[in-house]
Amino acid sequence: MPVYMIHGFRWPRAGFTGIRVYIVLHNLEEAAAEYIQQPLTSELLSESFQKTQPDLVARLPELRFIEQYDPYDETSNTVSQDYAYVATKVLTIPDGGSEVPDSAGPGLNIADCVEQGSGLSQDESEALEELRNRLAPEEKIGWFMVYNGDPDRYFPPSEDEEDSEEEYYDDDSYVDEKSVAPSEAVTEPSTPVSYTSRLTRLWNRMSSS
Repeated sequence: MPVYMIHGFRWPRAGFTGIRVYIVLHNLEEAAAEYIQQPLTSELLSESFQKTQPDLVARLPELRFIEQYDPYDETSNTVSQDYAYVATKVLTIPDGGSEVPDSAGPGLNIADCVEQGSGLSQDESEALEELRNRLAPEEKIGWFMVYNGDPDRYFPPSEDEEDSEEEYYDDDSYVDEKSVAPSEAVTEPSTPVSYTSRLTRLWNRMSSS
């Protein structure tokens, strides 16, 4: 159950530059907008950032996505908080201690870590500021302590995703794609989706949740 000491900024889920809209606009259909530290989602976002923010990502080689999550807290806002974190430095604090790992320096504690700064070069700091301006212009850059009781948390598919796995022929005979050979799998034609349609679909999902 890691406690992270991270340097970066909070990325809100809502808003036109937020996580949910970003995932819809960039067609990351398998990504979980409500928990971006989930391994597949982190991978998809990293690949997308390399395409959409190539000038910045190349200058931030340690960029990671971190979530705050307590599996024992059953309050409504715990399952999906209002924001996640985009981090350039991630230090894992061992259980039962305030010292960070040797990779951050022998005997370096939390206070020392914050006092000594991010450790980023000027070029990295400028790239991080520009990325923040694009994704979360109202958020500050700094150190955050984040607890995550289940970093690889399983995120079940939505009802829409489950329904999309099933196809029906015109003669009403049921076909389960999982039981069909890859070459015989039923697929839908690929059609472009407008910006407005994507936002409408996103709003409907948010309203029904």
